[in-house]
Amino acid sequence: MCGIAGILRLDGRPVDRREIVSITRPLAHRGPDGEGIWADGSIGLGHRRLAILDVSERGAQPMACVAERYVITFNGEIFNFVELRQQLENYGQRFRSDTDTEVIAHAFHIWGDDCVSHFNGMWAFAIWDTRRRRLFASRDHFGIKPFHYRIEPNCRFTFASELKSFLHLSNFTPRENVEMTRRGLMDWRTVEMVDDTLIEGVQKLPAGHNLTIDERGLRIARWWNTIDNAPRIPDRFEDQVLQFRELFIDACKIRMRSDVSVGTCLSGGVDSTAILCTLAKLRNEGATSNVADRLAQDSHRAFVATYPGTAWDERNYAQIAIDHTDATPHFEQLDAELAVDQIRRYAYDFEAIGGTLVIQMSQIYNAMRRQGVVVSIDGQGADELLAGYAVHVEHAERSHDYRHEPLRRLSLLRTRYGMYGTRIPLRNTAREWLNQTRRNDNRVLDSSTLMRQPWMRQPWLEEPNDHLDTHERSMVAEMSPFDRMMYLGFHHHHLPNLLRNFDRLSMANGVESRMPFLDWRVVAYGFALPETSKLGGGQTKHILREAMKGIMPERIRTRRTKLGFTSPTPNWFRGALGDWIANEVSQPAFLQQDLWNGEAIRDYVRARNNAETWTLNDCERIWPYVQTHLWRESFFGDSALRNTA
Repeated sequence: MCGIAGILRLDGRPVDRREIVSITRPLAHRGPDGEGIWADGSIGLGHRRLAILDVSERGAQPMACVAERYVITFNGEIFNFVELRQQLENYGQRFRSDTDTEVIAHAFHIWGDDCVSHFNGMWAFAIWDTRRRRLFASRDHFGIKPFHYRIEPNCRFTFASELKSFLHLSNFTPRENVEMTRRGLMDWRTVEMVDDTLIEGVQKLPAGHNLTIDERGLRIARWWNTIDNAPRIPDRFEDQVLQFRELFIDACKIRMRSDVSVGTCLSGGVDSTAILCTLAKLRNEGATSNVADRLAQDSHRAFVATYPGTAWDERNYAQIAIDHTDATPHFEQLDAELAVDQIRRYAYDFEAIGGTLVIQMSQIYNAMRRQGVVVSIDGQGADELLAGYAVHVEHAERSHDYRHEPLRRLSLLRTRYGMYGTRIPLRNTAREWLNQTRRNDNRVLDSSTLMRQPWMRQPWLEEPNDHLDTHERSMVAEMSPFDRMMYLGFHHHHLPNLLRNFDRLSMANGVESRMPFLDWRVVAYGFALPETSKLGGGQTKHILREAMKGIMPERIRTRRTKLGFTSPTPNWFRGALGDWIANEVSQPAFLQQDLWNGEAIRDYVRARNNAETWTLNDCERIWPYVQTHLWRESFFGDSALRNTA
């Protein structure tokens, strides 16, 4: 896991090595263990290293491979590199390091652009072929790792892991992409749906796509489609559970491959507890004793964010998981004062418009790094894959005719109410059925149904384009309403934003976040499952809970209430954070912003502060404007963060 950057001069002029340094150095937080620069004529590559596999100098990048023909700069991990290396050695390939980086280059030599279809991992990389004078770049199945680029016709192609690198590009005046800012303020959930970014002229390579550039120009091609790779699954739920358990355990196992310490972010919920308990199961069965598997020897530490005295504190649940696994706990007490101290840096690291303040992510990864843990195996993606949110249950309810499927609807209602910690008397359920007016059950939830942000000076009425290609659009059209919502949320709406958040905030602290639920095999299997395997037995993520029988504590496995990896934002807004925000939105720089009515926002904040009545909805209405203001200041204002990067 690292930071990558590079420049290719399409006009044949030589690249200035100093410029590669200037766009690579702002990524130092992604790779605090070393910096590498390689330049040859019109091409230059940069790399900031987070040393995880083969921490010796043999693993340094950019790395020249296969008789120096290819030079690669790579961010991510190929978790099945052990098996691929053995396969490539059978083809006659010889290796000089013990890295997955070199495996990528040799795979590219043997299989060409199709090499990515052999990889199980997360990545963004670029390979320069010195013979063909061709640059090949790729992004993983679901876009876990970022790849930004800018192309100037017949002049220069530049790429980098983060937007902040482009602030240091010569002969380029970075300007805010105001339309993307407006989109983010109107509905932050849609910004990852499109290729544009918050900087004009800088784009994202879409998830599951390859990019090639040479003298013939730039070409982008899709290499991954989840539905096309969905397997056949057994009809019996019991058999589905067995197969899912096998896939999930192996997904966790290969993500334990590391030459440095591995930990886990633990919330006390089902997903993170499933991972912690699976890692413990593998250790107890002796999996780490097989040196050839390259599994970490230190993988039993759990990091828990605590908020004493609040409803957001899950220390008790986390302790149950810790006692069950004999993990070494690290409890980190987070508070508003700490958030205020870090908030400007947070906005600079985040470099996007977020709907909620998720600074606790950065704080917990910072705690990991301080304790010497460089890799975190985390639970992102389970909710999006296996229907873990209340909106999934609600949509499933609307998709069923309760007059013909009363038991199914009762199960879904109990599931939803259980998530809120509420019991449902049967008479209330019947009354809800009787009073409910049939709605258009087949309507897909889209951006027009989401909460619009207030106070915009220039209302933006255009609906965001869903950016589905023709093949994908035809597949989505054939799905059931529930499956359609799950697919769009996973690939285009909620999950891409979540992955961006975790990448920026883990890497801001020099920590790699690995996600077993986003193993492509687990995802493809999940999308082949019927709705009842995800929402069944009065539970969300039904198949995961059944697969974890005997592996995780029953009290957590059967837990229905849900908090997620969140913080007591309303409490913080009623204290030090609210005071800080009230001061910030009263500054001339905020009041005079062009996209919003600063005075209306200031008055709203003052009213909430004076009455101490902040709710989560209030926080989520205000925060996108504050974060946008802080981001503008850090990127385009007189910011010490940017100027000293």
